[in-house]
Amino acid sequence: MAVSKALVAGVAAAACVGLLVGGIIGHLGTRGVTEEQQHMVSTMERLTGGDWGEDDEINKKIINLVDPENIRKELKELTAKPHLAGSEQDDYLAEMIRKRFEAAGFDSADLVPYNVLLSYPNPSNPNLITLEEAGGGIIFTSKYKEEPLEKDDADPNFIHAFNAYSPAGDVQTDMGTGLVYVNYGREEDFEKLAELGVSVKGAILIARYGKIFRGNKLLHAQQRGAKGLILFSDPMDVALNGTTPQDVYPNSWWLPGSGMQRGSTFMGDGDPLTPGWPSTEHAYRLKEEEAELPTIPCQPIGYDDAKLILEKMGGTTAPEGWRGGLQGVAYNLGPQLIGDYKLRLTTHNYIKQQRSYNVIGTVKGNVEPDRYVLIGNHRDAWGYGASDPSSGTAQLIETARVVGSLLAQGWRPRRTLVFCSWGAEEYALIGSTEWVEEHVTKLQQRAVVYINADTCTSGTAFNPKGSPLTWQTITRLTKMIPAVRQEGSLYQEWAEYHRYWNRTEPKITTLGSGSDHAAFTFYAGIPSLRVSFTPDKRKHDISFPYYHTGYETFYMLDKIVDPGFRITQGCSRIATLLLRYFADALLLPFHLPQLPETMKNSLEEVKKANHDTLVAIYPKFPLLEEALDDFRDKAYQFDATLKERVKDMDPVTLRAVNDQLMKIEQLFLLPAGLPGRPDTRHTVFAPSQFNNYASAGFPGLVDLLYKIDTLQGKERADREEEIRKHISHLTIFMRAAEKFIKDVHLI
Repeated sequence: MAVSKALVAGVAAAACVGLLVGGIIGHLGTRGVTEEQQHMVSTMERLTGGDWGEDDEINKKIINLVDPENIRKELKELTAKPHLAGSEQDDYLAEMIRKRFEAAGFDSADLVPYNVLLSYPNPSNPNLITLEEAGGGIIFTSKYKEEPLEKDDADPNFIHAFNAYSPAGDVQTDMGTGLVYVNYGREEDFEKLAELGVSVKGAILIARYGKIFRGNKLLHAQQRGAKGLILFSDPMDVALNGTTPQDVYPNSWWLPGSGMQRGSTFMGDGDPLTPGWPSTEHAYRLKEEEAELPTIPCQPIGYDDAKLILEKMGGTTAPEGWRGGLQGVAYNLGPQLIGDYKLRLTTHNYIKQQRSYNVIGTVKGNVEPDRYVLIGNHRDAWGYGASDPSSGTAQLIETARVVGSLLAQGWRPRRTLVFCSWGAEEYALIGSTEWVEEHVTKLQQRAVVYINADTCTSGTAFNPKGSPLTWQTITRLTKMIPAVRQEGSLYQEWAEYHRYWNRTEPKITTLGSGSDHAAFTFYAGIPSLRVSFTPDKRKHDISFPYYHTGYETFYMLDKIVDPGFRITQGCSRIATLLLRYFADALLLPFHLPQLPETMKNSLEEVKKANHDTLVAIYPKFPLLEEALDDFRDKAYQFDATLKERVKDMDPVTLRAVNDQLMKIEQLFLLPAGLPGRPDTRHTVFAPSQFNNYASAGFPGLVDLLYKIDTLQGKERADREEEIRKHISHLTIFMRAAEKFIKDVHLI
C-alpha cells in the first residue's frame, strides 16, 4: 500500500532523528555546549515531542480557569449600549477587545479597517405601515421600536426597525384590495398560492418570519412582481405559551407583541460593491446599481401590529398549515381587504460607505508558527445583541484570558493561534469575508481550522455543526467537560438529549451559512466548525424568540436563558480545548473517513428522488458513485495506517500528512463557484440556493435539479448540459481526493 511505504520511510527517518539527537547529546557530554548545538537539540525536541495528550494538566487548567463571573462581567459591558456596525459604540468595543487581547499577552493585536457599503434607516423619518379609510383618515400606524419593558431596554440610539439593504420606497394597495398573505414566503408557499389562483403580482405581501433566510423571502417576492413585503414574527413561532404580559418577556422566554426582527436582505456575502475582492482603500468598486441589491421595500413589524393588519384581510382562508397563533385572526390570503381600506408601506432606508473594523490578535506558535488555528465571532449587533453575537464575544474574550493565563505559566502553542472579532457580520458577513478575500492564498496554505463562536448561548441544547473532519474531535472533547445543566459530562448530557429521537449517538450536522465561517469553508475550503447551545427542540421546534429584536438584552440572558452563565462557560471550555487540541496535537485531529462517509450519505439523499433523472441525463453518473466509494476506501486505509505509525513519524512526514488532512476539502472547490453563486465554491457541503441558513449536500447538483421537470425546449437542454458538466466536475474532484492522500511524492 502506497501510504504504508511513505510512513515506513518516515519511521526510518524518525530513527535517524533519534540517533542524531542522541549523538548530539552524547557528544555534548564530552565537550562544551555551544549555543548552536543547544538550539539544535531544542529544535529536535520541539519538532517531535510535546503532543496534546502528553500533558493533561493543561486541559484540566483550561476547564478550571474558565470563569462564569468573568463572562457575565464582559457580557454586561458588551451589551451596555446598542452597537450597530459602523457606529461609534461598535468602534469602542473593537478597541476594548483589542486591549483585552493585549492584556492577555498576545504577540499582536490590531484593528483592521475596511470601507464597506452599509444600510441604515432614517432616524428622523421612521419606516411606517399605515391603514387608511376611504375618507382619508389613518386608522392604524405601525410601531418602529419595541416598547421598553425593563429599565435598561430603552436607549435613545437604539436602531429603528428596518431590513438592511431594502430600498427607500412608498407603495400602497388599491382601495379594498392588493394585500396577500404568503405564509413563510418559501418557494412552495408561492407555488401553493398559484395553485389556489391567488396572484401576488403588483401586491404588497405579508409573510411570517421563519423557516428560511429573510433575504430569500424578499427575493421570492421581488421575482414574482410584488411591490413590497411586510415581515412579522408569529406567536406560533415566538410566543407558544400565550401573548399576555405574564407569558412573555420580561417574565418568560417568549417574545412580546412589539418585538421586531431586524436583519439584512442582501443575498451575497461580503461588501456588495467588491464581490470576490477585499474592500481595501485601493479596491475597485461597483456602482451601487450594479450590486444586485433588493429593489422593493421590506419592513418588519411586531405581531401586535400584524394582527391589526391581518384582521382586515379577506379572500380565501389560508390552508391549515399556514394559520399561525394570532387569536381571532382567520389568516385569509387576500388580496381583498374587509372594508374600504388602503394599506401603505413607506421606507426611508439609505446606503452609505462606512468604515468597519476587524480585530485580529495572534499568539505565535513555537514550533509551526506558519500554521494557523483560528477562532472568531462577530461583534456588531442589531441592538444590544446579548445572545447574537455577544454571548459568543464574551466567551471569546474569556477564552483569550485563559490562553493568556497559560502563556504566563510558560505554555506556548505549537501552532499559531489567531483570535478574530469580525465587523459588520449582520449585514452580509462582511468583516470575515473581506479578510478571507484579502488573505485567501495564505489561508489556504496555512490555516488548519476555523472555530466560529457566534451566538454560543441561545438555549440549553448543545448543537455543534462543522466539517465532518471535525466531528470525532468535538465528540471526544465533550467527554472531558462538565455538563451545563446536570451532573456528569457534557457528552452525557448531549447524548441524553439525542436519545429523545432514539439516536444511539449524538448527532452533528454540516454547516449552513448565516455566520462568519462561510468564507472560510464555502469559499476557501478551510475546515470549520461552530459550537453553540440552542433552544431545546424536545420542548418546542422553534428558533430563538428574541432573535435580532430589542429584547435581546443582558437581562434576558442573565435572568432567563443562562442564569449563572454555566452554558456560556461550557461554550468557552470547549472552544478553548478545541483551540489547544488543534494547536498542540502532533497529528492534526481530523478524522478523514467521516468526510467521504458523510458525502456518501448526502449523495444517497440526492439519489432518492432523482436517480432515474440523473442517469437519463448523464449515463456516466455511476462513475461519480464509484469514485466516491474509492475515495472512501482509501480514506479508511489512510486512517488505519496513521493509527499504526503516528508515534514513529519524523517531522517531515508528519508535516506532509497534516497538510493532506487540512487541505483535503480544498479539492472540492469549484473555482468559478456554484452555478449562479460565485462566492460559494464548495461543491459538497454549502448552503441551499433557496435558504441561505440551511446546509445542503451536493448543493450545486440539488439546485440544478430543482424543478427540472417543469422545463422544456432549450431551457431544459441547457439545464441538462449544466448537470452533465457538474457531475463531471464532482467525479474529477473525487478522483483528485483519492490521489491526494497517496504518497506525497506521487502526482
